[in-house]
Amino acid sequence: MRKAALVVAGALAVAGASQASAETILTPWAGVVFSGDTPKTHGVYGGSLAFTQRTGIGFEVDFGYSPDFFERDIGLATDSNLTTLMGNLMFSGGIGGNSRIYGTAGGGLQKSSVSGADDFFDVDRNDFGVNAGGGIIIGLSDKIGIRGDIRYFRNIGDDEFDNEFDIDFGSFSYWRGTGGIAFTF
Repeated sequence: MRKAALVVAGALAVAGASQASAETILTPWAGVVFSGDTPKTHGVYGGSLAFTQRTGIGFEVDFGYSPDFFERDIGLATDSNLTTLMGNLMFSGGIGGNSRIYGTAGGGLQKSSVSGADDFFDVDRNDFGVNAGGGIIIGLSDKIGIRGDIRYFRNIGDDEFDNEFDIDFGSFSYWRGTGGIAFTF
C-alpha cells in the first residue's frame, strides 16, 4: 500500500508541475533484441512517447515489436513475434546544451506469439513484464535529437501451477538496444 501511495504521489507531482516546464519527447526507433532467451539477434522497431519536467522526472510509454523473435535456424516456428507495451518512470539530467542522459524503469505487457507448421504448435501468451535501462539524447537543436537506448526486459509471473499466489521474476529475459530520432515539443 505504501508503494502504491508513493507512485500516486509521484504521478500527481509530475502532473501538477507547471506546463511551461514540461516537455514531450516523441521517438520512433529501430534496433535489435539480443542475449538472454533470444535464439539469435533479431530486429525490433517501435516508438516511445515521454512526458518530462525540466526537474528531470517524467513518464514514458514505450511500444516495441520484434517479428521472428522466436525463430531458430531449424525452422520449427513458421511465424513468431514479441510485442511490448511498457509504462516507465524516467529520470534525466542535462549534460550540456540540448543533450541529456536518462534512466528508465517500469512495467507493462509482454505479448508473445508463436505459430508452428500446420497449427500443430501454437502459443499466444500475455505476460506482465518489467524493464530497466538508460540512454542518451544528443540534441541537434532545441527540437530534434538523436537517441540511443539500452534496456533489460524480464517477465513476471507464477510459473508453478499449484493454486498458490506466488509471483516472482519469470524465466524469460532479453536485452534491447535501439536508436532513433527524438522530437521535442
